[in-house]
Amino acid sequence: MSEKSTPAKPHVVMMVANDISNDARVIKEAVALAQTDVRVTLLGVAPAGSAANLDSLDHRVVMMRLQGAFPLRDDRTRRRKQRRARRLPLVGYRLTSDSVVQQIRIDAQLADLKAESGRAAADRKAGSAGALGYKLGVVGRGLRQRRLRLGQQSITVRKGLTRRQNKLFASGWKTWDDLQAKTERPVNWRKVVPEAYDYEKIFGSVLDELAPDVLHAHDMHLIGVATRAAGRASLRGRKMKVVYDAHEYVPGLSRYHPRTPRFIAAWAQHEREYIRDADRVITVSPAIARRLQSEHRLDREPTVIINTPSQFEGTADVRDLRSQVGLADEVPLLVYSGGVTRARGVETAVQALPLLPGVHLAVVCVPTTKMRPVDELRTLAESLGVEDRVHYVEPVGPDEVTSFLRTADIGLIPILRFPSHEMALPNKVFEYIFAGLPVVTSNMPSLTEFVNETKIGEVFEVENPTDLAAKVSRILADPAPYRERASDAELRREVSWEGQADQLRNLYADLVGKELPVDAAQPAARQVFIGPANTAGQAGQWAKAIQRNNPDISAVSMRIEAGLQDFAADWTVKRERYKSSAAWRAETADYLLHNVSHVLFESGRPILGQSSDAWFGNDLPVLDSADIKHGVIFHGPEVRDPRRHSEIYPHSPFTNRDDKATAQLQVAVDLAQAHLKDYAGPRFVATPDLLEFVEDSVWLPAVVELDDDAPTQPVLERDKPVVLHALSRSALKGTDGIDAVLTELQSKGLIEYQRVEGVSHAELTKLVRDADIVVDQLLLGAYSAFAVEAMAAGRITAGHVAKHVRELLPLELPIVEATPDTLGDVIEQLVSQRGPAREAAAAGPQYVRELHDGRKSAEVLSTFLK
Repeated sequence: MSEKSTPAKPHVVMMVANDISNDARVIKEAVALAQTDVRVTLLGVAPAGSAANLDSLDHRVVMMRLQGAFPLRDDRTRRRKQRRARRLPLVGYRLTSDSVVQQIRIDAQLADLKAESGRAAADRKAGSAGALGYKLGVVGRGLRQRRLRLGQQSITVRKGLTRRQNKLFASGWKTWDDLQAKTERPVNWRKVVPEAYDYEKIFGSVLDELAPDVLHAHDMHLIGVATRAAGRASLRGRKMKVVYDAHEYVPGLSRYHPRTPRFIAAWAQHEREYIRDADRVITVSPAIARRLQSEHRLDREPTVIINTPSQFEGTADVRDLRSQVGLADEVPLLVYSGGVTRARGVETAVQALPLLPGVHLAVVCVPTTKMRPVDELRTLAESLGVEDRVHYVEPVGPDEVTSFLRTADIGLIPILRFPSHEMALPNKVFEYIFAGLPVVTSNMPSLTEFVNETKIGEVFEVENPTDLAAKVSRILADPAPYRERASDAELRREVSWEGQADQLRNLYADLVGKELPVDAAQPAARQVFIGPANTAGQAGQWAKAIQRNNPDISAVSMRIEAGLQDFAADWTVKRERYKSSAAWRAETADYLLHNVSHVLFESGRPILGQSSDAWFGNDLPVLDSADIKHGVIFHGPEVRDPRRHSEIYPHSPFTNRDDKATAQLQVAVDLAQAHLKDYAGPRFVATPDLLEFVEDSVWLPAVVELDDDAPTQPVLERDKPVVLHALSRSALKGTDGIDAVLTELQSKGLIEYQRVEGVSHAELTKLVRDADIVVDQLLLGAYSAFAVEAMAAGRITAGHVAKHVRELLPLELPIVEATPDTLGDVIEQLVSQRGPAREAAAAGPQYVRELHDGRKSAEVLSTFLK
């Protein structure tokens, strides 16, 4: 079978040019859509220095952070530096190091000259130099010295010119940069913000592969990427609709470094070029919606989805702000929660504190307290003597904000006057409402209108700390009316995220042409997912065993398509698709989120595709965020430590430490053990010898299907018994030695040797049933799934199973013991003493029924599956 897929649903891909973690609007919109009959994939950019990764939201949304690289932006920066490094030719030094090099060279030549003069003087005293020759030498050395001294003076002069030139160029470039930064026209966004095309490189091919029905681009950075993807889809005969989510009024963005007027104008031009290609536009306030329709001549007014919290958001169990900063209940506490930049006006709040004796201010700094604007606030507070009343707090998770803020007295919004601020209804005003806090805001038009209508607070004149202090004092004198209004149930329902989410879902219902009612989250059915290796078909067999012995649990096995390894599995994925397909990873992650309760990783490999480091830990964020239980199963080579094995097993294939393959295997095993070190999930091993190599592991017996009706050759009835050996990792099984022994026995006429290589599993099964004796491995000290199949078929099975491994087994193992030293004698004895040999063969099927028919394996997994 090929890979399963989720039922056909409209597929929405949302994308944003950040790592998603702290973007509450993006997260809430994705979850709101995923609560309906829509499949949602959320794309972001991994932080600098981080690898691409998968995660999930709300048990429903697959979240992919793509590797971010910005070569065009970096090239712009590099070229800018190069232009500013240019200097006038032959005037001064381009690099400071040039003068240093020349100075060292002249100093060394003067040292040579002085040494030469000393040797000449010494020669004259010794009589070996004539008077004329000496005088000529003095003249020559004097001229050379004069030239070198002039060179030193030249260095001094050129260094001075260099300093002057550097100062002049720096001043000139600063003047030019300041002028350019303030110049909004003419502007070419492709030159000013080439990172807009870097985002095309990051997202473009992934979007083509995902092929969504609707592509939702958050903020102005990605609107071009979205509309280009829709255009490419049209070339392939597909309709991909585009939703542009304008988080702010771009031309009116607040200005601070590096948000210069030119930078803002470039992004506004980028938005203007593509916005009319979007099928729908969403924004954050009615004022911005009206402005966007007017300026861009849109055929409809953008839908307003306000940034509001859920009325059910938060919990009393979350730590609160007052406790965090260590203030008693009676101490007045103001709070500002949000980004800390000049445009946010937090300085006005600090400047008001001298007018508010005894009042404290908490600044919840998004994204962190460790940044320069926060340091500047600290400096300001110290200069005003209020540093002991200002507290800087790290942000909490988006779903904890309202509970965290609830113990403050007043929420502040002191934003400065920028066009985007004048039209904004920022998320924090609604967070304050749901935290039950009165609001004091600067007199931005949209905020002023909202606060005056709702009567939840007071409005002060922007950048006026005296007015801010007066409005705070008014509320502190009688907070009850404001708190009562902020706690009004009707107001909360009106502005809650639940109401906004309904509007978003209505918009999408229109886009996809079907009703999208909210589907309450249902607990996933109990389903186990096992893969991706399906080594010796065991993932498939364990899945069947689970279902046979647990009627209320389903199980799915997965394998990567690999040549003749045709063991059956429920999912088959082509190797290249597994390694590199973002669409396949997203589809499979979505399947896990909506259908799976337990995952078992084989051999430490990830289910969700082969990444650069290729370990199961890459998948854990997806599973853990969805409360999917997980464990690991190891088959052998990936954890069987060559170093320890060679110390314990006398016939170990790892005794030669200089062997290249052994050294490589040791590195791989050490890496596997490192990944396993801190893993808290259950650990299972497929062979009992691995119990000593994987700490706290449990033996999960291999499973084979007993087919009593399958035709088999009666054992040892032929004059020349057929002895079969199947090659697989021959260096580890001891195939060279086995081959030599069995070839010699065949030459003596004692046996017919069947050496099997490169056949399918189905063909190998037929050959086993026709053999008399099957030789497994002679070096590792354990028995394999292949040996279990041979025993199940009633074949005499020979191999090396170490004594201490046999002692771990609950039943006597009917594998005839053979080592490289004894194999020949063992085969000869089996051929000559056929009665005991047939008894060993007859014991095989019963042993397999007891330990390897799936019942024991299901019992071992029962605790994990609870």
